[in-house]
Amino acid sequence: MTTEMSPSPSPPRWIILPLMVVVFATLMLTACSRKVIIPNGTIVFLGDSITSGYGLDPNQAYPALIDINGMTPVNLGVSGSKTDDGLQRLQDYFSANPKPQLVVIALGANDLLQGVDPGNIQTNLASIIRECKSRNIPVMICGIRIPFKLGTDAIFQKVAGDAHVPLLPDLMQGEATQSSMLQDDGMHPNVAGQKLIAQKMQAALLDSFSFDR
Repeated sequence: MTTEMSPSPSPPRWIILPLMVVVFATLMLTACSRKVIIPNGTIVFLGDSITSGYGLDPNQAYPALIDINGMTPVNLGVSGSKTDDGLQRLQDYFSANPKPQLVVIALGANDLLQGVDPGNIQTNLASIIRECKSRNIPVMICGIRIPFKLGTDAIFQKVAGDAHVPLLPDLMQGEATQSSMLQDDGMHPNVAGQKLIAQKMQAALLDSFSFDR
């Protein structure tokens, strides 16, 4: 005589639904936290006088101080540069050089100091990002905080958010604006200031991307 085994009772729906929500949320969090892998090659820093190392030897500017194995920094910083001329400079570089593995955009300070409309700044930065994305080049954008220009953070946050790219909120990172970190003009980083920016920049890059070492 055989005894039939009764099927195990299914868990009640009030248990299944929360479990499904937890699993789905975990999968989404894992997917969103995946870093873009950057192969060995070049990082282009598109910026202004802070990036170019105004008043200093080019080797003392923060791009030259970035030390990530397998990566070579390229400094496309030009004193006085604004967001409206950055795109052309980047296009000129693309047309004459091999494709870089990553572009860091550090423009906008001169626009803000000269009273450029925030909408124009956003449009210009978005155009630079689109140019990079059209070539499948990952991007990180850097904001800049001007003490007497309130609300400037929102400009860079919006651009980064709309384009889904990493944001370094403030290129000067607070400490770099202290007098001991600035040249005599009170605006541009000195050697110590550039070193501090490089440290913060490198930390942000390593936090945002996975470099293929």
